[in-house]
Amino acid sequence: MFALVYSTRSITDGHLVRGRLEAEGIPVMTKGEGEGPYRMGPVHVLVPTEFEVQALMVIEAIRSGRLRLFEGQDLVSETDWSQAETEPEAEPRPEP
Repeated sequence: MFALVYSTRSITDGHLVRGRLEAEGIPVMTKGEGEGPYRMGPVHVLVPTEFEVQALMVIEAIRSGRLRLFEGQDLVSETDWSQAETEPEAEPRPEP
């Protein structure tokens, strides 16, 4: 079963919430987002019911501003890049 934890008219906000929840290890499913070249419409963010409370806590932390970056905060230097995935090497293009 899934629980609806967030709804918005902004596709950007919906995807930002989705990304933050996924970064916290919470499985996420989105519904809505409109169809076609002019993607409009509500975005509904759903999580498995066993993650509902954790997801709501993360969303509340976003709304309260507790997850914002402060002036001078450098996440690049604070990040442990040893766990980062690398981009696959591009194959060389044949010369014409």
